[in-house]
Amino acid sequence: MTFDLDTLVFASFLIFNLVFGLSSGQGIKTVKDYAVGGRNFTTATLVATIVSTWISGDFFFSIITEAYIRGLSSIWTSVLGEFLCVLAVGIFCAEAMGDLYGNKVRIITAISGLIGVIGIISVQLRIGGMVIQCIADIDYHYGIIIAGLIITFYSAFGGVRSVTFTDVIQLFTFGAVVPSLAYYLLESTDTNVSIIDNLSRNPLFDYKETFNLSNVNTYYNISLFLFFVLPSFNPAIFQRIAMSKNVNQVIYSFSIASIAVLILSILINWIGVLLITQYPGADLKNILSVVVNSKLAIIGFKGLILSGIMAMVMSTVDSFINSSSILLVHDLGQSLKIKFFKNELTTTRIGAMFIGTLSILFSMSDGRFMQLFIWANMFYMPVVSVPFIMTIFGFRTSGKSVLIAMCAGFCAVILWENFIKVGEIDGLIPGMFTNLVTLISSHYILKQPGGWVGIKNIEEYLAIKKNREEKCQNLKKEFLSFNLLRACKKNVPQGEGVISMLNYLDSKYFSAKEYKSFSNI
Repeated sequence: MTFDLDTLVFASFLIFNLVFGLSSGQGIKTVKDYAVGGRNFTTATLVATIVSTWISGDFFFSIITEAYIRGLSSIWTSVLGEFLCVLAVGIFCAEAMGDLYGNKVRIITAISGLIGVIGIISVQLRIGGMVIQCIADIDYHYGIIIAGLIITFYSAFGGVRSVTFTDVIQLFTFGAVVPSLAYYLLESTDTNVSIIDNLSRNPLFDYKETFNLSNVNTYYNISLFLFFVLPSFNPAIFQRIAMSKNVNQVIYSFSIASIAVLILSILINWIGVLLITQYPGADLKNILSVVVNSKLAIIGFKGLILSGIMAMVMSTVDSFINSSSILLVHDLGQSLKIKFFKNELTTTRIGAMFIGTLSILFSMSDGRFMQLFIWANMFYMPVVSVPFIMTIFGFRTSGKSVLIAMCAGFCAVILWENFIKVGEIDGLIPGMFTNLVTLISSHYILKQPGGWVGIKNIEEYLAIKKNREEKCQNLKKEFLSFNLLRACKKNVPQGEGVISMLNYLDSKYFSAKEYKSFSNI
């Protein structure tokens, strides 16, 4: 293990996150403080923690890898799917399912959520291990342990405030690193003509073949798009909704976050495109080395890039550890009537340590990042997401129908993966479809109460809708009436030469009355 400027930059980033995470979580006395932090976060802070949680380490590498392997097919599914998914979460949010369908559904939701969360965390820790191995030249497994222990420690003891404020730091870190890396790779390319020439001749970027319905890969792309676009409503997303002051803040936070996710998705895909041009036939198992070791000749820049990637890992893992520990103790523990060690807060912290430790043990598997990420979600989305989405759209049924649908979705995944699998299509979408069909059919066959009851609080919905329409109209009006010269004149720095020039241009376009008015600014 060697110590240089890159190692110092990376080590400083880890230490700063650990210290800042623990210090920002001081004063936690109740589980409510631990889980939602008093619900006094600003919209900007919520946007930061939403984006940080969404843009994970495997998000970064799976998108780069898939763009490298599958080209345009991967780009449109990930960019459009992720943007619409974040936007949909903000627009369509509702109550937790345990309050609607009873204790048994609550238990199954908690168990499925924990399995899925441990799988997601494990994928992140794999990437964290690779990053530490790359910077410190130590064994990959030791890197996983180091990353896992650091994140678990401040997540368990700092609570959601610790997670949220470190998320802000981590967002600024990878938010600066991703465009910097894309720009550096672009600048290191011989000519822009070589990029255009390579892409125009590469069959991976043939749009006719990408959207050819006679090609079996097109249907895999559609299933992948559905995977991206369908909200999973995992524990971390539930927690971000619960942290908001009101529904309006949820909508604004997720809507703004969707734009940030869209921009970052485009940039990350662009990095994958640049790697195709510069390094055709690269070893995807060592994609991290390809990304950071290729042409990063500036001393310290490698440490910054790896800090950015580690920030993606940490910002996702800490959110999932914190939120799933609440799920473990509050939902599963109380439903099964498990006694706490001392109090609920202490038990929640112990639960967070348990989840982090178990995730470290599970993170020793192999496979492509996208495959592992989909596998992790197979235990949650086909079981939980469908009943929840249907609830959002106004469909109510009994706990019996939901339990039947959950079991059917899980069984469909197992059968698909082991006996029916077609091409590269994973069992997640077939499992969700089976859950949907079983939920609706069992409801009407068994004559359960409920059905399509619509929105529970129609007055609040109509008020939000009216407010949104008014804001859209005002935004449209401001956009159409925007005048560049007026904006420049109002905000220009003081200086006689600039003001004289704007006055001249101003007088050409404004009436005498308008000119006199603006000259007094």
